[in-house]
Amino acid sequence: MSINPVVLDKIRCIVVDDEALIRERFRYAFPLEEHGFEIVGEAEDGEEALELCRQLSPDIVITDVVMPRMNGLELTEQLKQQMPQVKVIILSSFQEFEFARKAVMLGALGYLLKVTSGYQELLDILVQARSEIEADREKMLLSIEERKHLQDSQPLLRKQLIHDIMSGAVQSISKLNSTCDFVNWHRPAPAYVLGMVSIDRFTALSRTFHAKDLSLFKYVMMRIIEELADGKLCCNVYDWELQSIGLWVQLSPSCGDQEELQLFYENILHHARKYLPFTVSVCISSTHRMDTIPQTWPASLSSAFGELEELRAALFYHGHGGLHICEAASGAGQENMLGAEPAAALNDHNSSLPELPDPVERLAGWSDPSQLQRLVHDAYIRPFTRMQLRPDELLRWMEELAVRWTTADADSRSRFRSELGGIETIFDAEEFLLRLFMWKQSAIQLSFDQPVQRSEIQKALDYVARHYREPVSVADISEYTAISPNYFSHLFKAQTGINFSDYVTRYRIEKSKQYLRETDKQVGEIAEQVGIPDYKYFARIFRRLVGKTPSQYREEEGLRTGKV
Repeated sequence: MSINPVVLDKIRCIVVDDEALIRERFRYAFPLEEHGFEIVGEAEDGEEALELCRQLSPDIVITDVVMPRMNGLELTEQLKQQMPQVKVIILSSFQEFEFARKAVMLGALGYLLKVTSGYQELLDILVQARSEIEADREKMLLSIEERKHLQDSQPLLRKQLIHDIMSGAVQSISKLNSTCDFVNWHRPAPAYVLGMVSIDRFTALSRTFHAKDLSLFKYVMMRIIEELADGKLCCNVYDWELQSIGLWVQLSPSCGDQEELQLFYENILHHARKYLPFTVSVCISSTHRMDTIPQTWPASLSSAFGELEELRAALFYHGHGGLHICEAASGAGQENMLGAEPAAALNDHNSSLPELPDPVERLAGWSDPSQLQRLVHDAYIRPFTRMQLRPDELLRWMEELAVRWTTADADSRSRFRSELGGIETIFDAEEFLLRLFMWKQSAIQLSFDQPVQRSEIQKALDYVARHYREPVSVADISEYTAISPNYFSHLFKAQTGINFSDYVTRYRIEKSKQYLRETDKQVGEIAEQVGIPDYKYFARIFRRLVGKTPSQYREEEGLRTGKV
């Protein structure tokens, strides 16, 4: 069987059910990650799930039938209209055939019963969904390749023309017009707006798709934009940056009015979500003049590009997706930026970092992931968002913190610095800080700033290092050190700041991370080697302490070091 080059090893799933226990069952009871399926989100009802699908672009939605506000059948119908590439699996406690028939009629892939359906039945239908997803994407790529008829040089020439205008290399209107004709562009009008269509979560996409596939996706996005504008708007489309497409929209009486422009921008968002495996964010500058004097062109385009950069900086706090129009471009009564902040807003805020609590001091006594999550959000993310700090300032602070904390761990330092490159929004920054804080908490609890003063405790640490593969209990250590169990537990906590059992668990997890990085052994085999033979328990503990599954950790480490 040939391997589809489009899909790698991760199929993204969302679970929708108003019962928390059902959602937890899918996330923790089934080893879906081992078969290439990842639960990326959960929702309690259809309305929440539909919004989550717009944000996360999943491959599969597993949904209950009976839920408040919007039920599973209504959700299936909405998904087939708005995101037809998503595969839907219906989940219900009802055994009537009518529900299954109705679900399939609406486009659901299959139907599972909550009570009677087991893991194998779920896996069978997920594998079927995976096969259809791979076939759909392969068919889509073949279609894109068949339509890729533009000359390879044309996108480069279009981009170069923009650079030439901005640098002052174009010195006459006749040369500008002739060059536009040559690259098959609309000639400049007296007024224009610049736009930027940015692919959301591009770094994550680049880990899922090959560079060739991303190039094809970007190409088809450009063709979609050109087709949406064809015959109505004078829109010149060009390939700008690795993850963005540029728009140079000529404004004249023959090229559409404001309502048509607004619909055009919104259709770009809609078609990307409907036909491609990603969402986009659209930023539009204010209206600028294109005088007949060539010497004024560089300043005009530079000003428009400056507005786009301000809009994209504001997107850091507003999140991915949506249409964002510069304030000066909004007509009377038109909502500015459709809920986003004006381009000049970031300039109104202090770009220096606020007075923040010391992260190391705040970590003391916070070990549970939910506690650390609240700490990161309340003490850091909320102040950042309130002050609207410039993203580069915030990223610089996070990089300095990561480098300072990982001075003695070159591998972790390299990994965290690599992850910084994938931060596109404040939500990404929050996830990064949570992972960093969890890593630091683990490092603190496995290393002691003050030397262990009692020889009995040092003997206990040495014992764990030699026997962590075996069952290790307080009773074993108390017998080994000739100290009563109660007194040993008290003494160990006083000397190290951590309970003995927690230390043993964290030591084993650190060892398992080493095995995952340096060997090709199966995860279950590694679990046994570090003294946690129950695979499910090991995976749950690993996820709680590391913030990801063992398979995810191995994959990310392999990508970082180039071993996969």
